[in-house]
Amino acid sequence: MKITIVEDGGYKNLLPLVYMRPVWELVCGASTLLEKIKRQNPGSEFIFSTRDNKKTEGKTINARMLLSGKEIIYPWDLIKNLKRELEEDLKFLGTGIKGALHPSVSIYNKNNILIEEGVEVEASSVLDARQGPIYIGKGTIINPGTLLRGPLSIGSHCKIAGEITSSIIMSYTNKGHYGFIGHSYICPWVNLGAGTTNSNLKNNYSPVKVQVNGKQVDTGETFCGCFIGDHTKTAIGSMIYTGCVIGVSANLFGENYYKKFIPSFSWGAKGTYKVEDAISAARAMMARRNVQLTPQDELQLKAVFNLTKEERNLI
Repeated sequence: MKITIVEDGGYKNLLPLVYMRPVWELVCGASTLLEKIKRQNPGSEFIFSTRDNKKTEGKTINARMLLSGKEIIYPWDLIKNLKRELEEDLKFLGTGIKGALHPSVSIYNKNNILIEEGVEVEASSVLDARQGPIYIGKGTIINPGTLLRGPLSIGSHCKIAGEITSSIIMSYTNKGHYGFIGHSYICPWVNLGAGTTNSNLKNNYSPVKVQVNGKQVDTGETFCGCFIGDHTKTAIGSMIYTGCVIGVSANLFGENYYKKFIPSFSWGAKGTYKVEDAISAARAMMARRNVQLTPQDELQLKAVFNLTKEERNLI
């Protein structure tokens, strides 16, 4: 059977998370949206209708639809559905510890955790899966004294430290120092400097608002963290407001607290990160992990730079 996976205009509400990828490559749970669709439709031939190349054949599936029937409309929907999607994914993937744990590691609810091969969880770390599952992808390093609380999905080849809860951390992300991340979605090749911390709860406990397509949208959620695009870097001691959106290849430094919307290719609080310099930094970071920045990656970064020029002009 032929199935067309459709990326419709709703992708715009999921920016900046989908500047560098189609919607179906977003993670929710322990797998991407595409992996879930393929698992549900074994033996099918898949055709992809993208934002730039629309075509359909056979049955159509909206890339933003979870198998549960829930629709991913906004970035926080990925976090809102994280626990359920992890539970469903682990029914298929199974649970267990395939990596290496230091004897001093503390685990709560071991049957609710999947640690893939090549993972190293170092001394005195705590994995607490009582409130939701924890998934850690291949080759990720959990530094000593880290606190991880589910529901939580961490991709492959990450470096993790500090405290993280109720978040999705995509592969090749560095959060190798102290600091808190909660109810957040972080794309690949992000580096969070020591002490980088986000707020996921307002002091008055009111619903969090997030900027989407230039407008403030009420999430209806009491807990809502930040959403960070690919290749962004934060300086030591960076403080990120509740519901903050940070674009692709932003380089943040020089401020104690950052405003709630930070455009792609921001340099500090008000400048512009030259695209050539951003590409050079991306290439250097990826090379440290023996991954090559492809010509397509470079073209896509340049495209994002041009697409977000107006956003930078407003700061």
